[in-house]
Amino acid sequence: MKLNRLELKKIIYDFNSISNRLLQADYDDYTNVVKKFISFIKSTPIIYEYITACGTCELDLDIEFNEIGSSYGRLIFELGDTDEEEIRNIFAILNYIAERNKQVHLGVAWGYSSSTKYQDKIKGFNDRVVMVLINHIERYLTKIGIDMGIDEKITYSISVQNGQVNIASDNASITATNTIGADIKLLKELIQDVQKNADGLSPDDAEILKSNLEVVEEEVKSEKPRKGFLKTAVSGLKMLKGTAEFAAAITALIEFIQPLL
Repeated sequence: MKLNRLELKKIIYDFNSISNRLLQADYDDYTNVVKKFISFIKSTPIIYEYITACGTCELDLDIEFNEIGSSYGRLIFELGDTDEEEIRNIFAILNYIAERNKQVHLGVAWGYSSSTKYQDKIKGFNDRVVMVLINHIERYLTKIGIDMGIDEKITYSISVQNGQVNIASDNASITATNTIGADIKLLKELIQDVQKNADGLSPDDAEILKSNLEVVEEEVKSEKPRKGFLKTAVSGLKMLKGTAEFAAAITALIEFIQPLL
């Protein structure tokens, strides 16, 4: 698929939007929102190809749903031991709910909360199942954004093979890796991206942002970054609430400095 950074930002925004809607859905509307969530993923190649690259779910979902749904809360889904298993299994579970029009709050979600309220059952299912998939996808999209840099005009060709993301631009192939060095140029670009999307913060939050960004920049540039300082700065950044673009920029910056923590 071909994509530039501006298009990627829009995908991240739309994904955050549909994810938030699913996480906040009323139990009566939950199945319909799951259908919209699954439809969005299937119609978004950069996400859907990532999921399909993780393999095929080997669970017998007919049996799983029947046993869990009739266990009165004694059983829950086994999601898998690896990231790939979690991704393919959770997607298959949600896809099954969408295709079979399953009412999760009437049985399947009972084991995810001790509360007797249907809405709490749904929240427990979201927290322990749906959020796992959402977090995997958010991390994947953020890493692609980091590898693409900040140029919104260049078009990149992105492919997923055996779980490895490959990004190519200007006829040069770049293979994503699992390690991120302290690239000072990229650090400055990520900080600028955060600052550019910080409109709307209160004066107090803006001051907190400025202070924490200064700590991050100083420590990452240092030959011996102080983990305690970085962890405190990261905690401060995570507390700030802004637009979806601001949240994505903060996430990208945190992912960049994660190896130093």
